[in-house]
Amino acid sequence: MNATSDCSLGECDSSGLIQMLNEETGEFKVKYCKCREEKIYNDRLKCANIPQEFGTLTVKSFSTSLYKNEESKNIALNAKTMIINYVKNFGKFKELGKGIYFYSSTKGSGKTRLAVSLGNVLLKDLKQQVKFITSGDLLKEIKNTYNKDSKYTESQLVDSINKVNILIIDDIGAERATSWVNEILFSILDNRMKYNRITIFTSNCSVERLEHDERLKSRLTKMCIPIKMPEEDIRKYLAYKENENLQDMLLGNSNE
Repeated sequence: MNATSDCSLGECDSSGLIQMLNEETGEFKVKYCKCREEKIYNDRLKCANIPQEFGTLTVKSFSTSLYKNEESKNIALNAKTMIINYVKNFGKFKELGKGIYFYSSTKGSGKTRLAVSLGNVLLKDLKQQVKFITSGDLLKEIKNTYNKDSKYTESQLVDSINKVNILIIDDIGAERATSWVNEILFSILDNRMKYNRITIFTSNCSVERLEHDERLKSRLTKMCIPIKMPEEDIRKYLAYKENENLQDMLLGNSNE
Protein backbone atom coordinates (compact mmCIF):
# COMPACT_ATOMS: atom_id res chain seq x y z
CA MET A 1 0.00 0.00 0.00
CA ASN A 2 3.05 2.24 0.25
CA ALA A 3 4.51 1.63 -3.21
CA THR A 4 6.28 4.44 -5.03
CA SER A 5 8.42 4.75 -8.16
CA ASP A 6 11.55 4.70 -5.94
CA CYS A 7 11.19 0.94 -5.65
CA SER A 8 12.58 -0.87 -8.71
CA LEU A 9 9.61 -3.23 -8.51
CA GLY A 10 7.06 -0.55 -7.66
CA GLU A 11 6.02 -2.40 -4.52
CA CYS A 12 7.44 -0.32 -1.63
CA ASP A 13 8.57 3.20 -0.77
CA SER A 14 12.25 2.24 -1.33
CA SER A 15 12.63 1.27 2.34
CA GLY A 16 12.56 -2.42 1.44
CA LEU A 17 9.43 -2.90 3.57
CA ILE A 18 5.83 -3.35 2.50
CA GLN A 19 2.95 -2.59 4.85
CA MET A 20 -0.01 -4.92 4.32
CA LEU A 21 -3.40 -3.97 5.75
CA ASN A 22 -5.63 -6.72 7.07
CA GLU A 23 -9.05 -5.31 6.20
CA GLU A 24 -10.85 -7.62 8.66
CA THR A 25 -8.80 -6.70 11.74
CA GLY A 26 -7.52 -3.29 10.64
CA GLU A 27 -3.99 -4.36 11.61
CA PHE A 28 -0.87 -3.73 9.56
CA LYS A 29 1.58 -6.45 8.74
CA VAL A 30 5.09 -5.69 7.44
CA LYS A 31 7.03 -7.89 5.04
CA TYR A 32 10.29 -7.48 3.12
CA CYS A 33 10.07 -6.26 -0.46
CA LYS A 34 12.06 -8.21 -3.05
CA CYS A 35 13.90 -4.99 -3.92
CA ARG A 36 15.64 -5.19 -0.52
CA GLU A 37 17.81 -8.08 -1.64
CA GLU A 38 18.56 -6.24 -4.88
CA LYS A 39 19.70 -3.18 -2.94
CA ILE A 40 21.87 -5.23 -0.61
CA TYR A 41 23.53 -6.86 -3.63
CA ASN A 42 24.08 -3.49 -5.34
CA ASP A 43 25.62 -2.06 -2.16
CA ARG A 44 27.91 -5.06 -1.88
CA LEU A 45 28.83 -4.79 -5.55
CA LYS A 46 29.73 -1.11 -5.14
CA CYS A 47 31.94 -1.84 -2.13
CA ALA A 48 33.53 -4.87 -3.81
CA ASN A 49 35.65 -2.69 -6.12
CA ILE A 50 35.72 -5.45 -8.76
CA PRO A 51 37.63 -4.25 -11.87
CA GLN A 52 35.12 -3.41 -14.60
CA GLU A 53 36.76 -5.70 -17.15
CA PHE A 54 36.18 -8.67 -14.79
CA GLY A 55 32.68 -7.74 -13.62
CA THR A 56 30.80 -10.45 -15.51
CA LEU A 57 33.29 -13.30 -15.15
CA THR A 58 32.36 -16.52 -13.39
CA VAL A 59 34.35 -19.61 -12.49
CA LYS A 60 32.50 -21.65 -15.12
CA SER A 61 33.32 -19.08 -17.81
CA PHE A 62 37.05 -19.35 -17.08
CA SER A 63 38.26 -20.85 -20.35
CA THR A 64 41.19 -23.26 -20.19
CA SER A 65 41.21 -23.46 -24.01
CA LEU A 66 42.92 -20.04 -24.11
CA TYR A 67 46.19 -21.69 -23.14
CA LYS A 68 48.30 -22.99 -26.02
CA ASN A 69 50.40 -25.80 -24.59
CA GLU A 70 49.00 -28.93 -22.96
CA GLU A 71 50.84 -28.49 -19.67
CA SER A 72 49.30 -25.05 -19.22
CA LYS A 73 45.84 -26.38 -20.10
CA ASN A 74 46.16 -29.17 -17.54
CA ILE A 75 47.36 -26.80 -14.82
CA ALA A 76 44.52 -24.38 -15.62
CA LEU A 77 41.97 -27.20 -15.64
CA ASN A 78 43.18 -28.42 -12.24
CA ALA A 79 42.93 -24.88 -10.86
CA LYS A 80 39.42 -24.43 -12.25
CA THR A 81 38.28 -27.82 -10.88
CA MET A 82 39.63 -26.95 -7.43
CA ILE A 83 37.80 -23.60 -7.42
CA ILE A 84 34.52 -25.18 -8.56
CA ASN A 85 34.79 -27.63 -5.66
CA TYR A 86 35.79 -24.80 -3.33
CA VAL A 87 32.52 -23.04 -4.16
CA LYS A 88 30.52 -26.26 -3.75
CA ASN A 89 32.03 -26.81 -0.31
CA PHE A 90 32.27 -23.16 0.65
CA GLY A 91 30.48 -23.65 3.97
CA LYS A 92 33.30 -25.86 5.21
CA PHE A 93 36.07 -23.58 3.96
CA LYS A 94 34.32 -20.56 5.47
CA GLU A 95 34.13 -22.35 8.81
CA LEU A 96 37.88 -23.04 8.61
CA GLY A 97 38.68 -19.53 7.32
CA LYS A 98 40.59 -21.05 4.40
CA GLY A 99 41.22 -18.83 1.39
CA ILE A 100 43.16 -19.39 -1.82
CA TYR A 101 46.67 -18.37 -2.87
CA PHE A 102 46.96 -18.26 -6.69
CA TYR A 103 50.55 -18.07 -7.91
CA SER A 104 52.54 -18.08 -11.12
CA SER A 105 55.75 -16.27 -12.05
CA THR A 106 54.29 -15.32 -15.45
CA LYS A 107 52.33 -12.09 -15.71
CA GLY A 108 48.95 -12.39 -17.44
CA SER A 109 48.62 -16.10 -16.62
CA GLY A 110 45.02 -15.83 -15.38
CA LYS A 111 45.65 -15.49 -11.63
CA THR A 112 43.64 -12.32 -11.16
CA ARG A 113 41.05 -13.46 -13.68
CA LEU A 114 40.28 -16.65 -11.73
CA ALA A 115 40.52 -14.95 -8.32
CA VAL A 116 37.97 -12.31 -9.34
CA SER A 117 35.78 -14.93 -10.99
CA LEU A 118 35.67 -16.69 -7.62
CA GLY A 119 34.91 -13.38 -5.92
CA ASN A 120 32.01 -12.74 -8.32
CA VAL A 121 30.45 -16.11 -7.54
CA LEU A 122 30.82 -15.63 -3.79
CA LEU A 123 29.32 -12.15 -4.07
CA LYS A 124 26.39 -12.90 -6.38
CA ASP A 125 25.47 -16.53 -5.75
CA LEU A 126 26.53 -17.05 -2.13
CA LYS A 127 25.63 -13.51 -0.94
CA GLN A 128 29.05 -12.85 0.59
CA GLN A 129 30.60 -9.45 1.22
CA VAL A 130 33.65 -9.20 -1.07
CA LYS A 131 36.34 -6.56 -1.52
CA PHE A 132 39.06 -6.51 -4.18
CA ILE A 133 42.23 -4.44 -3.78
CA THR A 134 45.80 -4.69 -5.01
CA SER A 135 48.49 -5.04 -2.39
CA GLY A 136 50.05 -1.78 -3.58
CA ASP A 137 46.78 0.16 -3.33
CA LEU A 138 46.09 -1.27 0.11
CA LEU A 139 49.44 -0.07 1.43
CA LYS A 140 49.03 3.29 -0.32
CA GLU A 141 45.62 3.84 1.29
CA ILE A 142 47.08 3.08 4.70
CA LYS A 143 49.97 5.50 4.11
CA ASN A 144 47.50 8.18 3.08
CA THR A 145 45.93 8.04 6.55
CA TYR A 146 49.13 9.57 7.91
CA ASN A 147 48.32 12.85 6.15
CA LYS A 148 46.89 15.47 8.50
CA ASP A 149 43.86 16.03 6.24
CA SER A 150 42.95 12.34 6.03
CA LYS A 151 39.34 11.46 6.82
CA TYR A 152 40.38 8.22 8.48
CA THR A 153 43.05 7.02 10.87
CA GLU A 154 45.21 4.00 10.15
CA SER A 155 43.34 1.92 12.74
CA GLN A 156 39.95 2.86 11.24
CA LEU A 157 41.01 1.85 7.73
CA VAL A 158 42.68 -1.37 8.84
CA ASP A 159 39.61 -2.21 10.94
CA SER A 160 37.33 -1.76 7.92
CA ILE A 161 39.59 -4.06 5.87
CA ASN A 162 39.65 -6.66 8.63
CA LYS A 163 35.85 -6.78 8.85
CA VAL A 164 35.32 -7.67 5.17
CA ASN A 165 34.07 -11.25 4.86
CA ILE A 166 36.01 -12.06 1.69
CA LEU A 167 39.11 -9.98 0.95
CA ILE A 168 40.93 -10.39 -2.39
CA ILE A 169 44.48 -9.03 -2.26
CA ASP A 170 45.94 -8.94 -5.76
CA ASP A 171 49.67 -9.13 -6.52
CA ILE A 172 51.06 -9.64 -3.03
CA GLY A 173 54.85 -9.73 -3.18
CA ALA A 174 55.13 -6.97 -5.80
CA GLU A 175 55.68 -4.43 -3.01
CA ARG A 176 59.08 -3.95 -1.38
CA ALA A 177 59.16 -5.99 1.82
CA THR A 178 60.20 -3.26 4.26
CA SER A 179 59.76 -3.68 8.00
CA TRP A 180 56.72 -1.36 7.84
CA VAL A 181 55.13 -3.43 5.05
CA ASN A 182 55.74 -6.63 7.01
CA GLU A 183 54.18 -5.17 10.15
CA ILE A 184 51.09 -3.81 8.37
CA LEU A 185 50.40 -6.96 6.37
CA PHE A 186 51.09 -9.19 9.37
CA SER A 187 48.64 -7.17 11.48
CA ILE A 188 45.90 -7.53 8.84
CA LEU A 189 46.47 -11.23 8.20
CA ASP A 190 46.84 -12.07 11.88
CA ASN A 191 43.51 -10.39 12.66
CA ARG A 192 41.72 -12.06 9.75
CA MET A 193 43.12 -15.45 10.72
CA LYS A 194 41.93 -15.06 14.32
CA TYR A 195 38.36 -14.44 13.15
CA ASN A 196 38.45 -17.04 10.34
CA ARG A 197 37.83 -14.42 7.67
CA ILE A 198 38.68 -15.62 4.19
CA THR A 199 41.45 -13.93 2.22
CA ILE A 200 42.23 -14.69 -1.42
CA PHE A 201 45.63 -13.77 -2.84
CA THR A 202 47.35 -13.63 -6.21
CA SER A 203 51.12 -13.51 -6.47
CA ASN A 204 54.01 -13.87 -8.91
CA CYS A 205 55.68 -16.38 -6.60
CA SER A 206 54.91 -19.14 -4.13
CA VAL A 207 54.56 -18.31 -0.43
CA GLU A 208 57.99 -19.83 0.24
CA ARG A 209 59.66 -17.47 -2.26
CA LEU A 210 58.13 -14.25 -0.93
CA GLU A 211 60.69 -11.79 0.45
CA HIS A 212 58.50 -11.01 3.48
CA ASP A 213 59.40 -12.19 6.96
CA GLU A 214 58.70 -15.69 8.21
CA ARG A 215 55.84 -14.64 10.51
CA LEU A 216 53.91 -13.29 7.54
CA LYS A 217 54.61 -16.33 5.38
CA SER A 218 53.54 -18.58 8.25
CA ARG A 219 50.17 -16.80 8.37
CA LEU A 220 49.73 -17.15 4.60
CA THR A 221 50.48 -20.87 4.78
CA LYS A 222 47.91 -21.32 7.54
CA MET A 223 45.22 -19.17 5.90
CA CYS A 224 45.36 -20.30 2.28
CA ILE A 225 45.34 -23.28 -0.04
CA PRO A 226 48.05 -22.74 -2.69
CA ILE A 227 46.92 -23.17 -6.30
CA LYS A 228 49.51 -23.16 -9.05
CA MET A 229 48.56 -21.30 -12.24
CA PRO A 230 50.11 -21.84 -15.70
CA GLU A 231 53.36 -20.23 -16.81
CA GLU A 232 51.77 -18.79 -19.94
CA ASP A 233 50.61 -15.26 -20.77
CA ILE A 234 47.00 -15.37 -21.96
CA ARG A 235 46.42 -11.67 -21.34
CA LYS A 236 48.66 -10.86 -24.32
CA TYR A 237 46.80 -13.40 -26.45
CA LEU A 238 43.42 -11.89 -25.48
CA ALA A 239 44.73 -8.41 -26.30
CA TYR A 240 45.89 -9.56 -29.75
CA LYS A 241 42.54 -11.24 -30.36
CA GLU A 242 40.64 -8.11 -29.36
CA ASN A 243 42.77 -5.97 -31.67
CA GLU A 244 42.21 -8.39 -34.56
CA ASN A 245 38.45 -8.13 -34.09
CA LEU A 246 38.64 -4.33 -33.98
CA GLN A 247 40.78 -4.29 -37.11
CA ASP A 248 38.17 -6.42 -38.88
CA MET A 249 35.50 -3.94 -37.80
CA LEU A 250 37.53 -1.01 -39.14
CA LEU A 251 38.02 -2.85 -42.44
CA GLY A 252 34.30 -3.52 -42.66
CA ASN A 253 34.71 -7.26 -42.20
CA SER A 254 32.71 -7.41 -39.02
CA ASN A 255 29.35 -9.23 -39.01
CA GLU A 256 28.00 -6.76 -36.46
